[in-house]
Amino acid sequence: MRKSVLLPLILLVALVIGSLGYAVADAYNLVPGILTIEKQSLDLPQTVQIDLNTTKAEATKGINEQANQVTPEQLKPLMDQLVSQAQHGVDNKSQESASPDTNARAGAVVIDTASGKTIAQINGNQLMTPASSSKIIAAATALDTLGAQYRFTTSTHFAAGKLYLRGNGDQLLSPNAGNPDAISGHAGLGDLAAKTAKKLKAQKVSTTQLFLDESIFGDQNPLPNWKAQGNDRYESKPTPIAINNGLANPQLSYGYLPDPALSAAQQFAQRMKDNGISVEAVQRGTAPKEAAMLAEVKSAALHEIVHETLKESNNMLAEVLCRASAAKIGSGTNFAGQIKAAQKVLKKLHLESADFANQDCSGLSTEDRIKPALLAAVMQKAATGSDSQLRPIVSSLPIGALDGTLDTRYSQQAASGNVRAKTGSLQRARSLTGLVTTKSGRTLTFAVIIDSYKEGTGENARAAIDNFVNGLATL
Repeated sequence: MRKSVLLPLILLVALVIGSLGYAVADAYNLVPGILTIEKQSLDLPQTVQIDLNTTKAEATKGINEQANQVTPEQLKPLMDQLVSQAQHGVDNKSQESASPDTNARAGAVVIDTASGKTIAQINGNQLMTPASSSKIIAAATALDTLGAQYRFTTSTHFAAGKLYLRGNGDQLLSPNAGNPDAISGHAGLGDLAAKTAKKLKAQKVSTTQLFLDESIFGDQNPLPNWKAQGNDRYESKPTPIAINNGLANPQLSYGYLPDPALSAAQQFAQRMKDNGISVEAVQRGTAPKEAAMLAEVKSAALHEIVHETLKESNNMLAEVLCRASAAKIGSGTNFAGQIKAAQKVLKKLHLESADFANQDCSGLSTEDRIKPALLAAVMQKAATGSDSQLRPIVSSLPIGALDGTLDTRYSQQAASGNVRAKTGSLQRARSLTGLVTTKSGRTLTFAVIIDSYKEGTGENARAAIDNFVNGLATL
């Protein structure tokens, strides 16, 4: 990443503000504001170079305590509109004659970020289906339990003529050499094989059996609810080792290999052969305690993996964040153990753990339940709380009309470049949780969920949520 500045930055700031608007300039750290892009590169001329490599957790920027406060009276019309549009539809001109979807529920909480006071809420304490907004809980769990600078280690161990490849949570391995400037592919199995082969050759070993040790993650069977939904393209086993997240096509963000961990081990076996070590067929097995470690490679830092998880709403990375946390505290390496790990963190944050009643950490299950008030509270903690470990949650959220899962939303609207939030989408649930700055400059923390609507009407629910958040930005 280039780190020198060869042209006056003021020219670049003027250019960005003139063409993209203040909020987008804020997103690139060129002007004050809450938006920050972490570990991202700008496509700049060769003569304009800026360091955007943030590795330390910092306080959220741009919370203007002097801006006009938002009142409950200002929010009431938006709350009423949210409920009406959830049940009657966004495009109906005459809502009185529209056929209402009385099963549709809307829940929302809005907090004044600077003061921490809840301004308004509707059904904020109702357990609702959060979809991928759950990933905020997953990120908080891992950041608090493991630490923002934690790195997953993939290692090899040798005992009694047997070689063990041990996974510890890195699902973003490269099959070849690692790239120290990348998040996905930061660590490489090719590098691990080269280091391992060198150690084996020093011991005069030229042939070995290879065992895949994935014992750290325990039972990896997917949830029955995942299968019942028929969403196989978006989920796989929560394995502790995989190449490119276990995806069959590296150009896509869905569609998984049948056995990502075994595929990674087979790739490693081939790299060992490339380095002059003959490897027999890969088997599964746990390394004995006496096995000596030969070599290791490390993933990108956890805060970078959180960035990857939240920006693109990566389901399996979210499960890994919670599963690794559960392994660390010993709450059980299964889905129930993951939830216990998350609830432990919530208690530490002085939040009600019972408000998190999920089956998983990705939000894939239609049986997941969270109170909107809890999502808003966790986001508030990330933005202003004393635990700086949670700060990367804010900088990892998608930005409206700019990137991640919000890149096509809020274009040409008040929330464009001005909202940073985690999306959520299931067959009968839509959600959004994050931060938005009003027209007057007041930052608001919010969580909004619409669930239980008629299947096939999800776009209406999303539009109702977008209207609500865009309305916050116009205040």
